[in-house]
This record gives sequence, C-alpha cells and structure tokens, in this order.
Amino acid sequence: MSQLKPHIAPERTRWAVPLAVLVLAVVVFVGYMAGRSERVVTEEVGCLSAQRVIGCTLSDGWDIAVPLDVAWTDVSGMFHESGRPDCLPPTGRGLEGPVRISWTEVEVDGRGWRQVLQVACMD
Repeated sequence: MSQLKPHIAPERTRWAVPLAVLVLAVVVFVGYMAGRSERVVTEEVGCLSAQRVIGCTLSDGWDIAVPLDVAWTDVSGMFHESGRPDCLPPTGRGLEGPVRISWTEVEVDGRGWRQVLQVACMD
C-alpha cells in the first residue's frame, strides 16, 4: 500500500502573494513616474507688462502668461511668496526685463499649457 505524504507548502508559497503585490506596486509606481512631467525650465526673457496682464515670449517662440500673483525674487535676492513682481510694473510701454522665469508643462484632460512658477528680477 502506498503511503501518502502530507502536503506541506514550500517556503516560497508563503512569499508568493506578498511578492506579487510588491512587484505590481513597483510596476504601477514606475509607470506613474514615467508618465509625469516634472521638468521645470528656467529662461531669461523680456516681457510685456500691462495693467491686467503680463506676457512673455519664450526662446522657442511660445507666448506665456505670467500670473499677476506669483512667487518672485527681487533684484536683491529677497523671496516674495506672492504679488506682482516689481520688475514687471503695469506700464504697458514695451518690453520689461530681462527677467528669469521658471515654468513647467501642465496637461489636464488633453489640454496643455506652460505654467509660470516663479519670476526672478535681474536688474
């Protein structure tokens, strides 16, 4: 008569499910990070500055709006969390600057734009 041996789960079976979950989490995280654009670009530009709008043209010809309430650094290097940059007064008389702007690409529901994150006054 043959003897049946009791089935004892090998050690690796105990780790199979947690390992599969970990691998899946890593794959999802890597895919998520690959799909994100966290590139921040800093450029020196001149801007047209009027009462209700500030517009700059980037080196690739893209026109970008600067929020009237943006983080900025004055010529002495002091950081301001918000407000209109002193170097971009509402004169409407032509190019102001040069200023250094930092921007990033944003996409929501298939629509994309470039968002200014900070302005640095240079002179």
